[in-house]
Amino acid sequence: MSFFRINIYLSIKNFFLSFFLLEKKKIKKITTFLSNKSKKKNIYLTSQLRVGFIIVLRYLKKKHPEKKEIVISSYNLAEMINICKNLNLKVIHPKLNENLFICENDLKSRVNKKTLAVVATNMFNTYENSIKIKNTCNKKKIPLIEDNAIYFGNFKKIKNKKIYAGSFGDYSLNSFNVMKNISAMFGGSIETNDSNFSDFVGREIKSYKKFPPIKFLVQSSIFIILKILSVKIIYKLFFFNLIKRANFKKNIFILSIVYPSLRFKKKPFPNYYFTKMNYLSRNMIYLQINEFKNFNINHAAKKNNNIYYQKIFKNKKIKNIKVLKNTDFNFQNYNDFPILVKKKKDLVNYLFSKGIETKTIQYVDCHKIFKTRRNHKILTEYENKIICLPNHKNITHKYIDYIVRCIDMFYKNL
Repeated sequence: MSFFRINIYLSIKNFFLSFFLLEKKKIKKITTFLSNKSKKKNIYLTSQLRVGFIIVLRYLKKKHPEKKEIVISSYNLAEMINICKNLNLKVIHPKLNENLFICENDLKSRVNKKTLAVVATNMFNTYENSIKIKNTCNKKKIPLIEDNAIYFGNFKKIKNKKIYAGSFGDYSLNSFNVMKNISAMFGGSIETNDSNFSDFVGREIKSYKKFPPIKFLVQSSIFIILKILSVKIIYKLFFFNLIKRANFKKNIFILSIVYPSLRFKKKPFPNYYFTKMNYLSRNMIYLQINEFKNFNINHAAKKNNNIYYQKIFKNKKIKNIKVLKNTDFNFQNYNDFPILVKKKKDLVNYLFSKGIETKTIQYVDCHKIFKTRRNHKILTEYENKIICLPNHKNITHKYIDYIVRCIDMFYKNL
């Protein structure tokens, strides 16, 4: 029994239709759609989320040249820390709470007159976590940058109104890369109500070149390959065994296909960062928001699986695992279901032997890469314990039963 852990939401149909789309109003429709979710008036499309991050930080540095520090979680995508370093900012890592999100009380002691911004990385956090960080930043009059790469579409329902992730930051960043909830090969957005930001971002993006066709072609080829591999029989006979062997032998080249963060290197900004969003990416986003009912179906499927995972683990009461705290399955709607485990390497190998592929890397402890100051002693322990279990519309409750049963058997046989 095997299911491909990865699910790419862009359909083959919409991928090919994007080459022929002539709709002139697509940018307006995309920005209006994003604005309705984030309640931000100003929306700017970028070639990647990280490009939007660079633009926001450059703007804030120009606005506040005396401020040289940035508060950002050490458990992160390494390139986000690299961007801060390349912009000559002093990186401050706050303590994290049980959901690996910024601890509100520690944040209060980390911000000061030198703080340029606080970056909140949505990952496993609750709505309440986000509100607390937002309130602290408001009181301290420090801009909040919300990294909404993997929480797009998640929401909290209050009095029949949906408050979406991505609406908390003074500057909110989305990603539309190939494996995100809206897939467009490459792409990102900046969302803000800061009217003074408009002239700056306009000049920045206007100076950018076209996105390199070769890089887009390579990503499109990866998309097609992954779509083919997602066919169950092909995945089971070929790709699963390839990933299994790569995991056992620590083959970084193969593993980097599904874990792009493994390709990270500390280096200056590459030239392709300073490019505009490819028109095909815009077309793909446009086609997906025109079929947003499919997004809602996927969101509901993941939510139901998250609820079922939590229910089964609660009933099993497996002593050697911990389920992260979840208070609202609409807001904490994980793409993969996270658990903290003992004997992580042995468990992952055991699950592979049972036909189960898990996600072993969420983000990484950037302290180890950059040797930055860190004030969170147990973060390495979290990194060494976390695995994420398959969760998308093709994952059935029967398969979840099988996964949890295998985990239970592993620990009983220790």
